[in-house]
Amino acid sequence: MNRRLSVVLAVLVAAGAGACAESLDGGAGCPRLCPAQTLAVLDTVINPVLAFDSTFVGYPQLGGEQELLLATRGDTLETRGIIRFDTITTSITPANDTSQVITQVDSAFLKIVLDTAHARIPPNIRFEVYDVDDTIEPDTLTAPVNAHFTPNRRIGGITVARAFLPETLNVPLSDSAILAKMSARGRLRVGLRVDGDGPAWIRIGSTIGSAGATLTYRGSPDTTVARISVAPLSSFPAGTLEEGIRQDLTNYMIVAKNAIPQFTNTINVGGNPARRPYLRFNIPSRIVDSSTIVRATLILTQRPQPYGDLRDTMTVHAQVVLAGPQITDLRQAANIISAPGLDVEDSLLISPRDSGQKTIDMFLLLRAWASQDALLYPPPRAIVLRASPENVLPFEASFFNTQSAPALRPQMRISYVPKVTFGAP
Repeated sequence: MNRRLSVVLAVLVAAGAGACAESLDGGAGCPRLCPAQTLAVLDTVINPVLAFDSTFVGYPQLGGEQELLLATRGDTLETRGIIRFDTITTSITPANDTSQVITQVDSAFLKIVLDTAHARIPPNIRFEVYDVDDTIEPDTLTAPVNAHFTPNRRIGGITVARAFLPETLNVPLSDSAILAKMSARGRLRVGLRVDGDGPAWIRIGSTIGSAGATLTYRGSPDTTVARISVAPLSSFPAGTLEEGIRQDLTNYMIVAKNAIPQFTNTINVGGNPARRPYLRFNIPSRIVDSSTIVRATLILTQRPQPYGDLRDTMTVHAQVVLAGPQITDLRQAANIISAPGLDVEDSLLISPRDSGQKTIDMFLLLRAWASQDALLYPPPRAIVLRASPENVLPFEASFFNTQSAPALRPQMRISYVPKVTFGAP
């Protein structure tokens, strides 16, 4: 009996082993019977991975910057800040007296908050203030405003050694110029410019970032009279529907000069005015829709910029385009994007002068795209590259685009497992 039982058990074991080997070769049933089996992970490189790419210029909208960039970099770049004080105090009330019209201004200053930690400051840096108010031309246009940065319209300034530059700076203003503004229109609109012993750039606070400039002065030479502080305010354009535009025009940045040449066949991000590349992907549906993504990496090849040095760094975020197919204006679509870190995990910290391959993790985004296919109007499979912070750094990064040589163009490396329908044998 024992010998017969041993023979039967041996036959059953052999049959079971044969069934598993057969399922390994050909079936969906084996993983249920043989859990130790590992599924094959396939790797592929898609080149080119972009169906379309384009770079759009002019972000954020005028006055939307968290800070204002003041930069003078020789013959390549110059940016300036504009601040509006469309309502200024024109009267005072001395102690034990009635209200009086100001007839004399004393110790006028423009108080600005400096970001000295993220700046390039020469041994001596000079801050200049100009009267840029215009009674004829709209002063939201760059050309008329830049035309007012002339010596005869300079109304203040200060030169400070780098070692003694404070975080909050009082820039002296002409007392007579402030008084003249009170008598004329009751408003003051100023432009700020920096210069120095060498290339200089520094960011100052804005009203968007809750650190806007302040106009301060005395309405009398009597030091017992309290100083007057005036916050930035724009009264133009008028109308209740224009409140958002008025807020943006309270202070904003303009580009006086940008002579940095643009490469051909490149994707450009950052700079002044800021650029955003719009990248639309072409990934086979058999990978996105009919497989399980394990890893996905976008590979960009950076082209070095000849300006600045390797100490200059910037952060580039990849953000998902949320605009649906109804938005046909791609420049507008590049403004309807996700928050940084949503679906795209990586950001790039790069120097514009660097070169070589840079990678962005796209795993979560590809998984999200697969789940969007059930939507009635799914957004396009696209991302936007955006500098952070935007339009307040004098740097621009370039990457080769789809028109470049095959080895340089954007590509994507994907690891995936083809979907298998498990079932009983």
